[in-house]
Amino acid sequence: MTPVRTAGEVFEAIQKVKTGATAFCTNFFPVQSKLENWVAHQELSSHSCDGVTFFLKKDRDFAHLYFCASEPAAFGRQLNQLPALTSDKLSIDLVGQEASLTELLKLTEQGGFSRYSRLVRLARAATTLTSVRTGVAIELAAEGDAPAILSLIGELFDRYADQLPLAYEIEAAIAAKQIFVIRQNSEIAALLYYETQGLTSTIRYWLVAAPFHARGFGSALIRHYFSNQPAVRRFVLWVTATNDNAIQKYQHYGYAPDGLVDHVLVREPAMK
Repeated sequence: MTPVRTAGEVFEAIQKVKTGATAFCTNFFPVQSKLENWVAHQELSSHSCDGVTFFLKKDRDFAHLYFCASEPAAFGRQLNQLPALTSDKLSIDLVGQEASLTELLKLTEQGGFSRYSRLVRLARAATTLTSVRTGVAIELAAEGDAPAILSLIGELFDRYADQLPLAYEIEAAIAAKQIFVIRQNSEIAALLYYETQGLTSTIRYWLVAAPFHARGFGSALIRHYFSNQPAVRRFVLWVTATNDNAIQKYQHYGYAPDGLVDHVLVREPAMK
């Protein structure tokens, strides 16, 4: 794998594979700002071969595997030759309509990956949600909150399935005013972490710490979030398909499946 030096290298590599592709497929939909952060923190590397470019994004003690391929068959052939398979624990996300992922899932499993989790995307149109006075004080996260936020997210979300943020990403989200919190005796009791791009806003993490359940904090946060996004036309999020409790909560606030799924597969290194 070769370290990626600029975000432009990524877009050039994707375009090169896409040009003349017979059945282009990918699981990589990079955002310029995120790419620049990954490159700056030396977290991204790439490997190009016949009809395929792979990208590895470091994450704690494993790496996320991304790819763009001229066709699924090329992806399958080159996956088995990828040098990182021998040394790194890898996770891969396959995103799309369920029916369209059958071949990629089979090829990825043939490459030694095992199914780990399945997420579904929920979406909500921008509609008026009745405001409820809760008497709960909601504020933006402050710079010093990053360690506590990182700890809470790490405790309540899955490291492979939920794309957990690193400390610098939380710090950047705080600086961008993308995390709302509720405090109790100076402790963060609940938080909602989101990203808005254009007319679409995505909830990344919405949680209430265990000691503070059943106090209406989650409801207060999500209603506050909606009311603070007046220009947004579509709200989306990903949730584990088997998490019925979470799905019911989101449906209560107008979310519904939009047809996209994300299969998460994990592979142990061939050499330990």
